[in-house]
Amino acid sequence: MITAARTLPLALAALALTACGSEPKQPGNDAESFAARIGAGEATPTPGATPAPAATATPQIAAPLPGAAPGPFAKGTLTDPASRTCGAPLMGPFIGKLADQTTRAEIAKMLGRTDNLRFVAFGSAGTVNPDATNPRLSIMLDAQNIIRDARCG
Repeated sequence: MITAARTLPLALAALALTACGSEPKQPGNDAESFAARIGAGEATPTPGATPAPAATATPQIAAPLPGAAPGPFAKGTLTDPASRTCGAPLMGPFIGKLADQTTRAEIAKMLGRTDNLRFVAFGSAGTVNPDATNPRLSIMLDAQNIIRDARCG
């Protein structure tokens, strides 16, 4: 006598074996099959037909905002008009100059203050977080002690 406990594993094994052969047909990996899957119709154009050009638009570059230094916009730097809170736009004439004591004195004179002013040496920029709303002015220096940027924060 065959019990239900014996027939259940046999029935499951037979069902699993029949399911192996009933997988749905996978679509081909050629260009025609791909085009049919994405709904584009034919994958290859009709001979003699000229392809339609892709739609393009010429990028429009906005005019700089009043008070911004020339150049590509970078938040918190001279090119950000909000950087007026720290006086960064005033530092344009000093960019590219050696940050010696004379230049530092001229910067302090132009700003009218020495508080909230710091010179950031090369390699320590990772500790500086520009914030255009902060009144502190950070003068960024390169490895040769040349002024490369002015940022708020």
